[in-house]
Amino acid sequence: MSQRASVAVGRGNIEWRVSFFNIHMNFSLFYKTERAPDYYDARKLLENWFSIIFTGEEFVVTNFKVRGNYPQSSVYKRVHVKQMSQSYVCKAIVKATSLEMQEVLSLRIEQLLNDTYEEGPLSLYVKPEDVAVKPIALMDCPQSFSHTTYKGNYSWPLTSPATEAEVSCRKNPLQSAQRSCAISIELEQAFWKKPNMTECKLLEELPNNILDLHNITITEDNAQDVVQHILYLLPDATLHMEELEIITSKISDIAGVADMTVTLAETILSILNYMLLQEIDDQNIRKMTNSILGTTEEIGYKVTYTERNTSVITTSLALLVTSPDPSVFGGLAFGVTSYNRGMDLKIDVQENPFKNALASVFLPKSLKKFLGIEHSDPDKHSKIQFKFFGMTSLFADDSLKKERLNTYVVGASIEHASIQNLNEPVTITLQHVDRNTGNAAVHCVFWDFEKNNGLGGWNTSGCEMEYTDMNYTICFCNHLTHFGVLLDLSRTQTDITHDRILTLLSYAGCGASSLFLGITLVTYLALEKLRRDNPSKILLNLCAALLMLNMVFLTNSWLSSFNQPGLCITVAVLLHYFLLAAFTWMCLESVHFYLALVKVFNVYVPKYILKCCVAGWGIPAIVITIVLIINKDFYGNGSHSEGNPFSNFCWIQENIVFYISVVAYVFVIFLTNTAMFITVLLQIHSVKSRTQKRSRIWKRGFLQDLKSAFSLMFLLGLTWGFVFFAWGAVRIFFLYLFSIFNTLQGFFIFVFHCLMKEEVVKQCRVHFCWGRCHLNNSDWSGSGGTAGSTPRRLNHTSPSQRLWSLNSNGTSTTFNGSNFLPKTSPDGNSRIAEVHYNPSAVPPDDGETKQPCSRRILPMDTDRTIHREQDFFTDTEFVFF
Repeated sequence: MSQRASVAVGRGNIEWRVSFFNIHMNFSLFYKTERAPDYYDARKLLENWFSIIFTGEEFVVTNFKVRGNYPQSSVYKRVHVKQMSQSYVCKAIVKATSLEMQEVLSLRIEQLLNDTYEEGPLSLYVKPEDVAVKPIALMDCPQSFSHTTYKGNYSWPLTSPATEAEVSCRKNPLQSAQRSCAISIELEQAFWKKPNMTECKLLEELPNNILDLHNITITEDNAQDVVQHILYLLPDATLHMEELEIITSKISDIAGVADMTVTLAETILSILNYMLLQEIDDQNIRKMTNSILGTTEEIGYKVTYTERNTSVITTSLALLVTSPDPSVFGGLAFGVTSYNRGMDLKIDVQENPFKNALASVFLPKSLKKFLGIEHSDPDKHSKIQFKFFGMTSLFADDSLKKERLNTYVVGASIEHASIQNLNEPVTITLQHVDRNTGNAAVHCVFWDFEKNNGLGGWNTSGCEMEYTDMNYTICFCNHLTHFGVLLDLSRTQTDITHDRILTLLSYAGCGASSLFLGITLVTYLALEKLRRDNPSKILLNLCAALLMLNMVFLTNSWLSSFNQPGLCITVAVLLHYFLLAAFTWMCLESVHFYLALVKVFNVYVPKYILKCCVAGWGIPAIVITIVLIINKDFYGNGSHSEGNPFSNFCWIQENIVFYISVVAYVFVIFLTNTAMFITVLLQIHSVKSRTQKRSRIWKRGFLQDLKSAFSLMFLLGLTWGFVFFAWGAVRIFFLYLFSIFNTLQGFFIFVFHCLMKEEVVKQCRVHFCWGRCHLNNSDWSGSGGTAGSTPRRLNHTSPSQRLWSLNSNGTSTTFNGSNFLPKTSPDGNSRIAEVHYNPSAVPPDDGETKQPCSRRILPMDTDRTIHREQDFFTDTEFVFF
């Protein structure tokens, strides 16, 4: 047929002409609503207006398209006091069947469109100069032939634009296949749409079992039939691994090749719903979880609809898809308002967060940049998809040992966009399946497709718990995917009573430790004589790290209550840093003991304290920096409960990061310190067994050794080992020991290194006391002799009053008696020890005090030195302070 602008149609003796007109029109949409109208409001209003002005058979709008006129409407213009407006552009194709000429028809159409239309709070206004009507010449859709493998071949006749052709089905001729000759608004051409063969039966019947469907190739013409057949066969299927694989494979193929009608989508989701309701307990089904989730998402984005949103709902699985107008997007909430196991599932969408919903997701306004706001054509706007899984058998994670999923699963995604690291988080609210009456810890998680070698699993990264109680948990996540809440079963062993007691013990102990650590620091910093040696300097750094650790711990809950993610991350980082620093300095203490006692000779290290500081403060900083570089969201807010105000806590949220950067780090240092502790005790025992054959006061010596071991144990942090025994029936007992001894570590350091250390007591009496408590000259002359004073001989009859301690200025060992009899010079004994055990002492470039009586031990002096060592150990006892 030749190209023409009109077609003559005979009706009786009158010859009617069919013409087509292209309409291009700008119109303004006024509104008096709180919410700005979107594209769908404008489209619906325009559709109602067209149905009013174009009545009867003379004018018919075959199709039309509306898009926002963003340059004019990006800023809403105030027309009246409470009325705003937006500008839109409309293109439409009008079919006119009339006796009149095209010029007359064009003029009539323009006059009809020059009008105002009002519907409720919305009104539409078109100016005469904003309407353009022109006739278009369309060719008929040519004769066409369709070849289908499963439903036969079909020949489509020459068909006029905006009409539909029908052809009888091959297998069931009483039914027909349809194919529309549509008109493209943009190209102004007629074209064939895909044929609709839904009513036609397959030429050959499908097999009567699911396994035989393996050889059926999915095409557009048999997709609906195959899905319906699978649904029909499901009640009699065993749903073993092979059948599940075939079902999953066919569903995936259908989603890939077929146009997704709402009916087809409903059938596919009904199949998945049936599988979920069976709660198949098969480890192999985990291999199909990611495939099923991906297919479900593909179905949602391919399903065809013309309204603002569409939903596909089954008894335990629901899918809702919407395509919002980015220009007016201010946030969107999806919620499941009703659900009973396997029935009565209701899903809804609204602009504000849900106050009462079993599961909901609120997407913030900032997501509008992912919706294609740069495009004025609505077809190029991205869709948003929301999914709800009432049955969670798909989401099994074998890597979880002591946690279980305690909520329904919801998912949200945006078409053609990967949403990560949002500044404004997505809010997920989930109701607990089982009430959390035991105050167990909860974790906000998302389904990580890459976890467990590609099988998928739960991951906490990027999600933090904002609020939780017995019934609900609110999560903040900086990305979009499938969300859920894990209940940490490992903490359910501690009931709420023990949890409160342990919490109060921890806070009371940390408060007391902070006070006594502060006193220890002030004492050593105020008395210059006490901090001259290296052990004291190491002790000062350890006390500083422990003090900061306690202070951050005590203020953690208060700071996390501000709900500022940046502040919470900072607090968690500081807590992590000072915890690692404290353990690093404990390790340096043990290394120093080893160098001073076991490896005595030839261990001089230049700038020893400087290198210790670099290691003690630098190694933890490196660990923290690595964690922050990988992902700062590894740090975040922990669980919160109204019943336990201290449970809101900023700490490491990712389990793997916690086990590597904390547990492994602490465990290595704990093993190191334990080995050093045992080695030092064996060294003391060996020396004393060689120097003291018999002791008349062995009980007092035993108690003194026990006190030494107890002091070392706290200094090296060995009480942290209680946590490794907190399992099973003795878990509560060891948790109490852990809380008491570790939170009071600062108190015990004060007792052993200030209160019970004679040198510290004497210095405090000299500098801080007055009157009768002030030492007389004779007393002080015995305890604070000059570097060159001559030591007095030790009293062999009172070994319990003689103590041994480390007092080195390098790593080479010197000994300083801190419990001498009256008028015995501790510094004098220090000089004796230094002559024997500090061959290199401290070089001038170390900036530390040189001992005038020190000298290097030459090889020829070795034998003499060994004898002096034996004499010295005979006159001393070993107590560590």
